Amino acid sequence: MRRRRHGEPGAPRSRSVCAQIGALASALLVSGVGSGCGPKATSTGGAEERAGESADTKPADTNAPTARAPGECPDLSGLDPATLPPLPESPYAATLDAVWRVVLEKHFDPTLACLDWPALRLEYGTKLVDVDGPAAAYELMNELLDKLGQSHFKVVPPAAEDATEAPRGGALAPIAARLIGDEVVVVDAAVGGVDSGVPQGAVLLEVAGRSIPELVDAIKERSERPSERAFEITRAVENLLSGNEGDIIAIRLRDPSAADAEVTREVRCVTPAGEVVSLGNLRNIPTLVEGRMIEGTKIGYLAFNYWMLPMLKQVEATLGELREAGMEALILDLRGNPGGVGAMSVPMARMLLTEGGSLGTLQFRDFKQEFNVAGNPDAFTGRLVLLVDEGTASTSEIFATGMRDLGRVEAIIGGRASAGAALPSLIERLDGGVILQYVVGDYHSSKGSVAEGDGVRPDVLVHETRDDFIAGRDPVLAAAIKALSAEPAKTEQAP
Repeated sequence: MRRRRHGEPGAPRSRSVCAQIGALASALLVSGVGSGCGPKATSTGGAEERAGESADTKPADTNAPTARAPGECPDLSGLDPATLPPLPESPYAATLDAVWRVVLEKHFDPTLACLDWPALRLEYGTKLVDVDGPAAAYELMNELLDKLGQSHFKVVPPAAEDATEAPRGGALAPIAARLIGDEVVVVDAAVGGVDSGVPQGAVLLEVAGRSIPELVDAIKERSERPSERAFEITRAVENLLSGNEGDIIAIRLRDPSAADAEVTREVRCVTPAGEVVSLGNLRNIPTLVEGRMIEGTKIGYLAFNYWMLPMLKQVEATLGELREAGMEALILDLRGNPGGVGAMSVPMARMLLTEGGSLGTLQFRDFKQEFNVAGNPDAFTGRLVLLVDEGTASTSEIFATGMRDLGRVEAIIGGRASAGAALPSLIERLDGGVILQYVVGDYHSSKGSVAEGDGVRPDVLVHETRDDFIAGRDPVLAAAIKALSAEPAKTEQAP
């Protein structure tokens, strides 16, 4: 059983980093959730009040000239692009046209959210004529995709000029940082058990020459939802913390052990431990599985950093070891798990379900796929709690939503709703090395719940502070231990 250096109860777990996937970190290659034409569906329930999430959400631009009135949404699947006028000449016109065509042909919704897709093609093709470089051109292409109002759309240039857009190598500075309040705080200074030399709870000010406060402000400007902002900020910082094995990254920070004095630390990039998996355009993804018993309890703790099928045997073996150690309740930690292969959610659920059920339905353009789980008489039947945060996305959100609606999860606990980025998507390399991630399907659980948009909201919302991480506390994990240490709530039987 793999154990962490910070192994005592209450210590923050060594969270793996998304930087290996970079701008495509949340890609769900097989399954996911999303919304179709019209307003986005709301998330599953939970304790987090909507005021905290939706107060900052910008209202939809209902007067946009490219939006159609309700009920006037033509099916665009029969549109022949050859009948459309050519785009104005631009070095980027061919790429825009290729992106536009892929979405036209492969998006699950043939009405494309009721947008006038042909008009948008010409509008953005015209805007490209006046751009002053590739960065502005790709920003416009992503702005076009943003019109769909869905996650998992991204155009990445052949060689991303912005270091926050993609990892800079296959190694990582062993640091995990998250947005706590308005600051990016180090929540794990020894990812994978490798000591970075950076103090826990430090506030990042500059990484590899990039101002972190300026990065935060820029992402807040373009991202609408708090969980989405936090997810994007975490991902961008992780990309800055990536490099090649042995690279040194300079980090300026506020040191809590020195009265918050500003200091600079140099951190060496290391290749993460664990099996490295590649799938399609996702290369060199480090896979880690963690399992242990919470000291002095019969509660087991299980975490894995991606949903990749080669990890399944290790996850199953780790769960078996926990059961042999006397586990009566399980904490499944999905914090920081950005997704992966949706098909892994079915055998994972089967380890926890004695009776069959469905995690939900995927709706593609031409067919549906059910996430049916066969009952397993040898499944673990003890109490189950899931942990989520803004880094919980895609397959992780499908699993949490589906298991909650099946009634198998006692509680979902977290400091923030999940990313709300759970659409099924594919990643395709276009001519010239441009990478396009695009949505191919929609999802809803057995009860009609979705996670796209508002995310999976915790049943128990835990307030996290910088002081917690300075002190080495993990308040979310502590809340889960407390919940499972108490007697389970009794439900009254119907007469």
